[in-house]
Amino acid sequence: MPLLTELQNPVIMVRAAKLRPRMADMLNDMMLCEELFHTPTGVAFADFITEGRRETWPIRSKRFRTWMQRCYYQATGGAASAAEIRSALDLLEARAQFDGPERKVHVRIAEHGGRIYLDLADEQWRAVDIGPDGMAGGRMPTSALPPACRDIAAVRYPNKVGPIEALNSFLNLAGRNDFVLIVAWPLAALRAGGPYPLLAISGEQGSVKSVLSKLLKALIDPNAAPVRSLSRQERELMIAANNGYLLAFDNLSGLPNWLSDALCRLATGGSFAARQLYTDNEEILFEAARPILLNSIEEVVSRPDLADRAIFLTLAPVGETQRRPGSELWREFEIAQPRILGVLLDAVVHGLRAMSDVHLGHCRAWPISRSGPRLAKRRGGRPALSRIPTRQTAEPPSRASSKQIP
Repeated sequence: MPLLTELQNPVIMVRAAKLRPRMADMLNDMMLCEELFHTPTGVAFADFITEGRRETWPIRSKRFRTWMQRCYYQATGGAASAAEIRSALDLLEARAQFDGPERKVHVRIAEHGGRIYLDLADEQWRAVDIGPDGMAGGRMPTSALPPACRDIAAVRYPNKVGPIEALNSFLNLAGRNDFVLIVAWPLAALRAGGPYPLLAISGEQGSVKSVLSKLLKALIDPNAAPVRSLSRQERELMIAANNGYLLAFDNLSGLPNWLSDALCRLATGGSFAARQLYTDNEEILFEAARPILLNSIEEVVSRPDLADRAIFLTLAPVGETQRRPGSELWREFEIAQPRILGVLLDAVVHGLRAMSDVHLGHCRAWPISRSGPRLAKRRGGRPALSRIPTRQTAEPPSRASSKQIP
């Protein structure tokens, strides 16, 4: 039997274990977390400083676990055991649930103190602060912290230089009324909490419906997988909504009744409860309100309650002479995207400035079918997002479409 080396000697190993700090003690001593808090649905979060920036992660997320392991390695030169990690996570979660404040978390868009914050989701964790006095770069306020989501990608910092008509050069639209609706829809999406209009795009094969969907998604909420197939269960839909902001569903052939009802709830703000895994009597809650985009060859929105929440847009086929390579289109859009987003955010600034002068009549969900497009129109009829009417009155919408806008 070979002799034990110095590192394998049981006595030395026990002494080393005694000298090694416990994960829970290390976290308390180092004060790694700036703040612990929990959401109204009981999810524990940690707000901490790393590499000179503030990040916010769910305590039970894989990212936060690996960050703890990295901190332990930097402090001790060793690896924490799985039991130590579990113990530390349990302690932090208990502190967040019972000692920390209750706060709402946001995905991509947050609103606080009459201001709107657009999370750029970049490596510096920057945000755009939008208010009646203008917009500026900065960070989310502590009371409007966004959670770190795996399903959102970075937005390039907006630039106010450039006309909104630059967006029209990438679109296949029949007329100016359709363009006003397209501009009004992302404007409505740049609000926190909803309710949001659903954009239903239809058109025969070759009308670049998927391209339009990806362009609108990339404009305010880019994602590695910009469009997706329909969810098979309401639980899957709510999980997608909790991990992303703008939901875009591609190439639909139909819309089941249960999914139509679920989209209604999601557009206006809804919740979903399911049994917590490995428990008998505990529930996990999902709550969200999200802007939604659908595209299909034929119209798939048939139920009146969903149609009442929708903007309908029909695209014509693109001729062979009008087509251009996809790589060229996306290269040009990448250059124009900061300018287009900047003009949209500038319109939000003017909208916030004129909010006290906007008076709405009775409306079931939102005034998007009349007042929304008017936010994107000058009184003379030409789009000018830098100028917003000072007083509007909206009537109850019936079916928002691309018909003549009054």
